[in-house]
Amino acid sequence: MHLLGPEPVQAARVLPLDLGEGLVLRATTTGDARDAFAVVEAERERLREWLPWVDGTTSLAVERDFLVSVEQVNAAGVGLHATIRQDGEFCGFAGLRIDLMHRSAEIGYWLSERAVGRGIMTRSVAALFDAGFIRLGLHRMELLAAVGNTRSRAIAERLGMSFEGVRREAEELASGFVDLAMYAVLVQDWPGAEAAIARVG
Repeated sequence: MHLLGPEPVQAARVLPLDLGEGLVLRATTTGDARDAFAVVEAERERLREWLPWVDGTTSLAVERDFLVSVEQVNAAGVGLHATIRQDGEFCGFAGLRIDLMHRSAEIGYWLSERAVGRGIMTRSVAALFDAGFIRLGLHRMELLAAVGNTRSRAIAERLGMSFEGVRREAEELASGFVDLAMYAVLVQDWPGAEAAIARVG
């Protein structure tokens, strides 16, 4: 039994992950603030539809302060937060919020518009699931997405995650409260990133 959960593992011991074809996941740092905020500023209306933090990200300083907290979480081993870059170009973020006591994690992510539709996030999520299960000793991965966010839900479904139900009005977005679809996969049901991506085709 793992009554106290696994030992925390710093992100620097897991990242970077080279996914091939120029796609790399690196530990998120404050050095990503300028690239990230530039995308938020340029794509604010698109991003705010499904992301609750967009309206509060009002300046580069706000973005940098947030990334300071992300660095701290990564260093403490209670999160595995990565910056996604394709051929060096900033694409977005993906990360695991880890519950060590229950050996579980929730995945969160967002992409720039130019990175959408290229399989980048599906590959990134699969790689982080591999890291969570294999390197961090986790047992369960969860993905929550607004019921109407078909692109995000499609990632869960492509990777074979089980739909476990709906949390009613569980998140407040710019448009109001929305229901969240909950998906999960357990370690014994995860085929590995390579097999999961191959299954997608």
